[in-house]
Amino acid sequence: MLPLALVEEIRRLLDEGQLSHRKIAAKLDVSRGTVGAIASGRRGIYGREPSSEDSSLACQDLAPERCRHCGAMVYKPCVLCNARAYRERQTRLSELAMQRVGPRRPRRRVA
Repeated sequence: MLPLALVEEIRRLLDEGQLSHRKIAAKLDVSRGTVGAIASGRRGIYGREPSSEDSSLACQDLAPERCRHCGAMVYKPCVLCNARAYRERQTRLSELAMQRVGPRRPRRRVA
């Protein structure tokens, strides 16, 4: 859901009449459909109220931190470490599956 302040800004820009729907959408990084729905009245002027959690999370993400696993300077969580852990899990799962089933034998071709 869009923040209430963003919805109100879209409504304000529409009321001014200076910008097209496409330019408003590009400026505020929303879809043209959202701008069109607000303009036609299909979408009301409602939105998510900012909470104290949102503002505290936004302040934490301002500076990158050193990842304790790979040592890179990243914005938490480290996507690289998550990708490596996922790949490792998939490899382990495929190895377990191979142990249970065993290697596949090639099929004989019948002429």
